[in-house]
Order: sequence, then C-alpha cells, then structure tokens
Amino acid sequence: MKKVHIKSAIPIYFAAALWLLVGLILPKFLMKLPGLLITAALSVAAYFVGSKLFPGRWEEQQITTGDAVVDREIAVARERLENLRKANEAIPDPEITGNLDRMVKAGQQIFKELGRDPKKVALVRRFMNYYLPTSEKLMEQYQVLMNADTKGENITSAMSTIERSLGFAANAFEKCADNLYKDDEMDIDAEIKVMQTMLTGDNLIKTEMNSILETSDQATQTAQAAPAEDDIPATKEGIKLTLGGH
Repeated sequence: MKKVHIKSAIPIYFAAALWLLVGLILPKFLMKLPGLLITAALSVAAYFVGSKLFPGRWEEQQITTGDAVVDREIAVARERLENLRKANEAIPDPEITGNLDRMVKAGQQIFKELGRDPKKVALVRRFMNYYLPTSEKLMEQYQVLMNADTKGENITSAMSTIERSLGFAANAFEKCADNLYKDDEMDIDAEIKVMQTMLTGDNLIKTEMNSILETSDQATQTAQAAPAEDDIPATKEGIKLTLGGH
C-alpha cells in the first residue's frame, strides 16, 4: 500500500484572504503595479505560513491488482497485520515482542513489495490465507489467557505453547517476504552473466579460464628461458664433474 500526501486547502484560503483584505482596506493600492507586486509577495508568504501550520495529511492508497477478489484478500490481510501490531503493543513480554516485531516488519515488507508489483500476490497467497490469520488467532487467544484472573496449569501450558510457536511463525513470515525477490535475483544473475559475456568479448575483462591459460603460458615461457644443466658453470659453492675425461 502506497502513501499519498493530501495537501490542505487552508493555505490557499490564507493567500486568497490576504488579497481580499487588501482589496477591502486599500483598494487603490491594488491599482498600481508596485501594490500588486507587494500584495502578491505577501500572499505567497501567507501561503507558505499556512502550509507550515496545516501541512495536510498522508493517506494510504490501496493496492489494486485488477481482480476485486484478490484486492479484498490483500485488504483483509493488511487488517490482520495491523491486529498483530496492536497485540504487540498490548503484550509486555520482551521475547514475544521481539518475534511480533519481526512478523510485523516482514508483513509490511510484503505489502510494500505488492504495492510495487501486485502480480507477486500469488507468491504470498499462503502467507495471507494461512500464516497471517493463524497468527492473529493465536495472539487473540494469548491475550485472553494473559488477562485471565487465575492462571492454572492449563492456561500456563497454553501460553507457553503459543510463545514457542511465535518463533516459527516469525521465520515463516520472513521466508515469505524473501521469496518475493527470488525472480529478481534470477534476473540480476542473468543480467550480470550477459554483461560479463559482452565485456569478455570486448576484451574489457578476463574470464577465470583466460587467467589460468595466461598463467600456464607464463610458466612455460619461464621454463623455456631457463638454462640447461650442462650450461651451468662451476661456482665457488660446487664443482661440476664430467665423466670420461682425464
């Protein structure tokens, strides 16, 4: 869901009111060019001040896929995620809060990506139709148990079970969010491979095989340039013996 800024109309009223005020008090002032310019400058200043005092509001724009049923599924899923966020505020346990933070963050990322590409909704259908509503139901049950006046063995056991399940749920949420970028990763890999092929063809980069072959050629040239053993002269460190001589 995208956020759209809705500007307030009040700054325009401020600017218009200044023109009206000058016209009523000093009508002849507006009949001369300097007066018009001064009034125009004052109206711009009034609009600027009004914009600071009344900046408008931000509204969330619904994600639309062109399919009314799918759009409704997304809207309901967003409401469920908002319920998880509210449950997070109501539960003081730090471990639960940590997992719910992860879940809400992953869910927000999913809906942000759907806003960019609504066609990816098929990749998170299980998230919207199972993981999210199940997590919402568990947290509703947890709050009922948490607010019980007396906590016996059954209530304590049920709360512990829900607490342990949140870690798995958070992992599932994050995995669903990551799956949305699987195709993007493949596209990036394909683009990089094409670019590497073109750069190699233009002799702008060397492939790993070319580097290996170049290293091998350098080693061969070094070996060929080395003098043979019979051509090595005697040195102070050793004496070369020749068999068969006198």
